[in-house]
Amino acid sequence: MDNIEDRKKLHSEYRQELLKRQLSNSENFDKAILSLSTAGLGFSLAFIKDIIHISEAKFVILLHVSWYLFAAAIILTVSSFLISQHGIGKQLVYAEQYYLGGKEEFLRKKNPSATLTIILNWLSGICFFTAVLVTVIFVSQNLRGG
Repeated sequence: MDNIEDRKKLHSEYRQELLKRQLSNSENFDKAILSLSTAGLGFSLAFIKDIIHISEAKFVILLHVSWYLFAAAIILTVSSFLISQHGIGKQLVYAEQYYLGGKEEFLRKKNPSATLTIILNWLSGICFFTAVLVTVIFVSQNLRGG
C-alpha cells in the first residue's frame, strides 16, 4: 500500500464514511432535541398541574424558566435547520467555484452559516439539558413534602 493514489482513494472512502456518520449524528441530535423539548414543554404545561398545585408550589420561577428553555431549544433547533440550508447552498457555490471555476481560494473558504449552525446546535442542546435539570429541580422541591 505504498502507492499514494491507493492511499488517497482509501482516505477519500474513509472520509466519506465518516461524513455520512457525522450527518446521521447531527440529524439524530436535531430530531431528539426537537421532539424531546416539545414533549418536555407539553408535559410540563399540561400535566404539572395534576402533580403539583401551582398555587401551593414553591419556586414557581423554576417552572417558568424551564418553559422558556424548552421553547428556546425548539426555536434554536428550527433556526439551525434554516441556517444549515442556507449554508449548504453557499457551500454548493463554493464547490462550483473550486471544481468548475478552478479558483483555489474556494477550497478552504469559510462558511459563516456552517459556523452559526454549529453554535445554534450547541445552544439548543444546552437549553434542553438545562430545561430538563430545572424541571427536575422544580418537581423534586415540590414533591419532597417540605
